[in-house]
Amino acid sequence: MVSEFNIKSFGFNVIPDRKQAANTAKTVENAIGAIWEPVLDYLKTNENVFSGDVGAEIQRLNMQTMQLGTIVNGNKEIRNIDIQS
Repeated sequence: MVSEFNIKSFGFNVIPDRKQAANTAKTVENAIGAIWEPVLDYLKTNENVFSGDVGAEIQRLNMQTMQLGTIVNGNKEIRNIDIQS
């Protein structure tokens, strides 16, 4: 009596449409791309920060400021404010 019934579940009997599968793949691809696109744009925009160019530029400007201060002040003693204590 059991052999008269179709034992396969419904999901195995359904044949997916090829066009629908292609659209689903595009949708998933766009969703994943939309997640990573802002991150990649941020990294590309701020590439000089992560490569160390900005740090080197800040250090160069600090050295210029110190040298200019030394030239302007001459032999005068410069007292720095200690902000640690």
